[in-house]
Amino acid sequence: MTRNTILVVILTLVAGLAACTGQKSDPDKFRKGWTLAWEDDFNDETGLTAWSKISRGKQHMSRYMSDNDALYVLEDGLLVLRGVENIADGAEVPFLTGGITRPGVSRHSVSRIEVRARMNPVAGTIPFISLLPSVGTGNIAIDLMERYGYDEFLYQSVTSQYTTTEGMPDNPPSSALVSVNPTQFHTYGVETYPDSIVFFVDNNRTKKYPRILTDIPGQFPFNELDLNLFIGIRLNKDTDSTELPVDMFIDWVRYYEPETADTTK
Repeated sequence: MTRNTILVVILTLVAGLAACTGQKSDPDKFRKGWTLAWEDDFNDETGLTAWSKISRGKQHMSRYMSDNDALYVLEDGLLVLRGVENIADGAEVPFLTGGITRPGVSRHSVSRIEVRARMNPVAGTIPFISLLPSVGTGNIAIDLMERYGYDEFLYQSVTSQYTTTEGMPDNPPSSALVSVNPTQFHTYGVETYPDSIVFFVDNNRTKKYPRILTDIPGQFPFNELDLNLFIGIRLNKDTDSTELPVDMFIDWVRYYEPETADTTK
């Protein structure tokens, strides 16, 4: 058997093994110090059974949300959320977008959440991955990823009464810019602790938002809330309808709990 023949045989065996295992491109789902509590890889068998579609609401993120099945596509082990122009006769809103939610972080809990996703850029569109209160409590959010139009960077941030109403977004700094190629898959993560929120991109730590001593209200409300995980696309008046549809591709979502009761970082 010649060297070239041997090489062909090896490559064929490797390709066949990968096809049989069905393993995705990020097999490293086990994180030191964490136990994988649940995951969703959006295969055709489970679909969206664990998720709820985000309903249309008055908030900016949900004003164009729709439960139309065409906005939720399951293919090749991915969930594709879509944003489209609303061409229906007498349409109440100019756009329709898809978004999903499920319970995320319980109050006082220590957790880690990761979402692997990519998007195709369109002007005036904002894909987002966020933790928001399960009940209405004002302007509160933990954004694992928020990206605008064609920007080759994204925002990771916390929003609260302290950062908005009280005008304190910089003490401590509440947001970070992270350079990414948005057309490629990246893993966006966050860890929640009683004293801090820690952000990650591709398992690289990007930012820590600490709890500080202050008499100004609302600086670290996150221990007092049950937070739901929201994933979706926002469109606005600047959206270029000629470039639509816009797609956000979700590979998987993973939720981790500490291996032990020790929450030391």
